[in-house]
Amino acid sequence: MVRSILLVFILSLALISIPAAYGNGYDDYPPDLTWSPVDDMLVAAFNDRLVIWTPDEGQVTVAYGEAASPAFTPDGSWVAFVLDGSVLYFHVDNPQTCRQPVHIGEAVACTFDPLGNYRDPVLCFTTYFLGSDIFVSSLFSSDAYLLLPEYSEARVNAPVISPDGSNIVCVNFAMNPTWYEELYIIGSSAPLGRRARTDTTFNNEREWHESNPVWITDKVLLFQIGGWGEWELRFLNIESGIDKFFLDNASQVSAVLDGQLLAFCRKDPFPLADFGRSWENPITVWIMDMESDYLTQASGAGEWATQPVLSPDGNYLAWIELVPGGEVLRVFSTEEFI
Repeated sequence: MVRSILLVFILSLALISIPAAYGNGYDDYPPDLTWSPVDDMLVAAFNDRLVIWTPDEGQVTVAYGEAASPAFTPDGSWVAFVLDGSVLYFHVDNPQTCRQPVHIGEAVACTFDPLGNYRDPVLCFTTYFLGSDIFVSSLFSSDAYLLLPEYSEARVNAPVISPDGSNIVCVNFAMNPTWYEELYIIGSSAPLGRRARTDTTFNNEREWHESNPVWITDKVLLFQIGGWGEWELRFLNIESGIDKFFLDNASQVSAVLDGQLLAFCRKDPFPLADFGRSWENPITVWIMDMESDYLTQASGAGEWATQPVLSPDGNYLAWIELVPGGEVLRVFSTEEFI
């Protein structure tokens, strides 16, 4: 039976220190790339398949179909993902055998509580892209519980849980004054849910879209704001709701080491083939060392690179390159760039 519960009932409130900050970090969300928190293993979701990448084996296909939103359990033993609207999962030592933990259709995105016990990982997932509910479930149970109150007007997607497990940031879809995407907080900082930013502006269409948050600390996010290819990155304190400008012409951020190492996308000033998207220049991947302010372009000139993601230890950088024939996974050692 589906019933309402508070986030604090499911997610631990204990504080932990982890070496990485995870989040969507992508213009297209939910995320299609995710690294294991403990091993050099990457899972990539493509439009027609799900693959695992390791340094020794390269790419191995796990499942065929329209895949999305891969996520590792905190101990790196299990992977959940969305395939053709259903949530599936597998053990990394036996990836060819997929199971279905819950039977609620139209799933869009999933993630795990970073403090979940390895014997009973807690899965958080959403349904219906523009009118979503948000549920929690044990990975090994068929019971799912509605997280927000039943009277909530939020239509949330792409959940990202804070490192201490006490808050979830989602993308909420609103219609004020027009289709608008805003960051939405659920948890100890806002038990019944609320807007993440206190000063939400509607001065022009480029301020109508907030998305792709990455946790830098338990209370601070990096996120993108803008629209129609004009994006900038801002820091946000979820308790005060105050945001601060960080970087222009930047989107799809990924961060590790408490935000010291960043990867993100920028518009290429030299547009080439449009692949059906002539209204926007190709985008390139950049990597930045916050400690030294070193900044360099990682993807090649003319490539259409998207969805960059750094491994938790900062040793690898991966992204998806869009080519006329589809999508290609690119994986590099960060030593090649820094």
